Amino acid sequence: MIPHDILTLYSAKMLEYGIAILFLLLFIPFWRFSQSTATALATARAAVPARKKAESGWFPVPADRLFHQGHAWARPDSDGLVTVGLDGFAARLVGPLASVALPQVGSKVGQGERAWRLMTDDGQGVDMLAPVDGTIAAINTDLAKDPDATIADPYGKGWLVRVRPDRLRANLTNLLTGQAARRWMDETVAGLQARLSPGLGALAQDGGVPVSGMARVIDAANWHGLARTYLLTSEKEDGRA
Repeated sequence: MIPHDILTLYSAKMLEYGIAILFLLLFIPFWRFSQSTATALATARAAVPARKKAESGWFPVPADRLFHQGHAWARPDSDGLVTVGLDGFAARLVGPLASVALPQVGSKVGQGERAWRLMTDDGQGVDMLAPVDGTIAAINTDLAKDPDATIADPYGKGWLVRVRPDRLRANLTNLLTGQAARRWMDETVAGLQARLSPGLGALAQDGGVPVSGMARVIDAANWHGLARTYLLTSEKEDGRA
């Protein structure tokens, strides 16, 4: 091989190596850019359901509860009784509470009829409707000392009464559960949000759980009327739902 050919081959190899090195130098930032973009997209996609979960988490709808549209819940228990309480929306709409006036053991309640009253520090009372028909078998006596347990733990320690049902199967057809309950709660929150400016977040403490006494935040002078509207007792006389 003549020297000229050797130089030509050497130059060609050097050119190939240069192209390869240049390709690597260009590929590395491109790869980093692609990875960062993919990560950003994944984070953004994950944030959407996370935000929805946080919003719905303000007023959860436990799967083992059935909801009356007056914001009371019912849970049929294994002993044949039905535990009844008020949902998180009702608790924070009216609270904080001075007391809860519960029906007496042995008294009768009817689905869609006034059953107990939430009393506030200013002496205002807001009635709520029973979710089932039956006879009061027990009441939560602990609420006499801590009525705001209905706010702190509405689906646990804040339960109100236990009912011996009269016609539970018929009552259940008028109650909401699962996705139907979730949609109803979302629509309720949307209706409340429409009354606010700039929005429901104005009621939240540190961007978290809505404050107790939402009705007062919206309308300090007529909050009890607003609360009764949401609890379906504004102009309602006792009667079946």
